[in-house]
Amino acid sequence: MKRGFLLLLFLSLSMLCSAADLGGVEFSIRFYEKRIYYLEDRDHPVQIEAVIANNSPETFRFKMAGNRVFNFDFELATPTNLLADHAKEFIIARQVNQPVLFREISLEPGEKYALVVALTDFTAVDKPGSYSLRGQFYPELNLSAASPVMKSNTLSLNLRPAVLFPEERALIEAETGVLLSRESLPPDEVVTYALHARQQSQWEKFFLYLDLESLYLKKPERARSYQRLAEEGRRAALEQFKKELKLEKVDQDILVIPSSFEILKTTYTPTEAEVLVKARFKYRDYTELKRYTFALTRKDRIWLISDYEIENLGTE
Repeated sequence: MKRGFLLLLFLSLSMLCSAADLGGVEFSIRFYEKRIYYLEDRDHPVQIEAVIANNSPETFRFKMAGNRVFNFDFELATPTNLLADHAKEFIIARQVNQPVLFREISLEPGEKYALVVALTDFTAVDKPGSYSLRGQFYPELNLSAASPVMKSNTLSLNLRPAVLFPEERALIEAETGVLLSRESLPPDEVVTYALHARQQSQWEKFFLYLDLESLYLKKPERARSYQRLAEEGRRAALEQFKKELKLEKVDQDILVIPSSFEILKTTYTPTEAEVLVKARFKYRDYTELKRYTFALTRKDRIWLISDYEIENLGTE
């Protein structure tokens, strides 16, 4: 009895110490895209961007599992505080008696790590309505009740009833005025948004925060011909440039899809910014590492990616 009490006390103190070590490190969530969400919408699931920010003066290290259910959990509650059940896949993954594969990630002071997860991988919802959503992050993996945990901010989620026909959805979204539009995001979030969009081959979102004209003028031969064009010709050249990017015929170095990435550093003045990104490109037998330096320019309160440089860091 005494031994059990001491073990419980030790586990409680360990959890408190681990939590204390997280001072200055913040875990937050936001919707990856602002849109209308429908129940049982497999083509457009609710996607959550999870962000770990190290605002402490020390290096923050955490474990990131290949299966995200060991790092994250979500509480989806009704207005009467009834919690939604876990998804079937979540329960199965947590009950499988196998080693949890993970890699250790280090965040230096001021750095962030962000990734996007689908809410349906964690929770099961069978009724439309209004919900409150809160995330949990386990930096040492969720392997026991004593695992340290960080809680996020709370989001409001409104799930509309399922729609059967695309025409019905189009009518709803037209009436509510849901449009893809630029927001006044900070530079690091602009880069994160663009890279996530590229990972999911969402071209219009990828182009949303690109300064196409500045990227087009990166090549001297294009710049020379562009300067000789009238306004109408310039618009046509940029539209053609956009089409060729979609077909991956030009500037392929910015179009390569990273398997994962992390923001290393962000610096900016009122009108210019620079975001350093470490990207991983996973192939069959190895993983290639590259460092991207994105230059951003602020136009009408909106940060746009106007230039980039790439440095090869080898493989792992």
